[in-house]
Amino acid sequence: MTPVVSMMLARAFEPSFLQRLDNLVLGIKRARTVRLGRRALGRVQGSGIELESFKDYSEGDDLRFLDWNSMARLDTLYTKSYRVERETEVSILIDCSASMGLPVKDDKFGLARVLGAALAYVALGENDPVRLVSFGGPRDQLFYRATEFYRRRESYASFRPMLTEIKCSGATDMAAAIEHFLNQRRPPGVAFVLSDFLIPSTHYKVAFSHLIAARYEIKVIQVLGSRESMGSLGPGAYRLRDCETGEIREVTITPTVADACRRRVEQLRNDLYQHCTANGITYAAAVGADNLDNFLVRELPRLGLVR
Repeated sequence: MTPVVSMMLARAFEPSFLQRLDNLVLGIKRARTVRLGRRALGRVQGSGIELESFKDYSEGDDLRFLDWNSMARLDTLYTKSYRVERETEVSILIDCSASMGLPVKDDKFGLARVLGAALAYVALGENDPVRLVSFGGPRDQLFYRATEFYRRRESYASFRPMLTEIKCSGATDMAAAIEHFLNQRRPPGVAFVLSDFLIPSTHYKVAFSHLIAARYEIKVIQVLGSRESMGSLGPGAYRLRDCETGEIREVTITPTVADACRRRVEQLRNDLYQHCTANGITYAAAVGADNLDNFLVRELPRLGLVR
């Protein structure tokens, strides 16, 4: 049975949508010396693209890189070094836990997948190796899935099967997912983490600390639905079940309780933002699937995720 592609996800493969992304470039930091986890311009003797400098010849230097013109003119031996750009691996991690699928009408999971696809498309324009990773699953069972790395925009459609097939279920065990991610022993690169982050702060702090220790450049996009961010449940008595833990709780929603819910979501957002800021992590919030276009055009460039 062929999976049904949501209207939101279908946008990620429309030519008109991709044309809007063509002029965007990922805001990955560049440096003239090698810094793991960042796109780097480093000095490599004798090989590369752009001539950078000369140095006096020392015994043992490769004779292939001698500058014979300088020797003829100055009667002095110099060797040449070049500037070479090292590719940066880009991993885009998408939270597939149960909370990402609710409220259904918000379609924040569709929004997360479109944003992940858009980031992948932009990164492929730089010919960087790019992959998508999903995490989430049934309780007590980590579900982790990753595509292979792709390097050119001609391969963009290869991401479509995974984006179509992944479903929301289980709890958000972000720390375990990141640990599994790092166990693959890849060279450090850039990690985008897309999630609602409606979890205790200790969970994402542990996950981020592992990425920081592994010298990754981290970029966080908090994806929320319009209804949940506004606390739109009407007044009345409710019997609520936690979609991730299964815990059932009976509550009565009053205007005061609804306002407290809104303030709690805002506090969670602020805590995440403050932690990211304090640890050099780029943070952006995507609230509401209807705001996709505005987010891509305004928020990503403003926050340095693309330029």
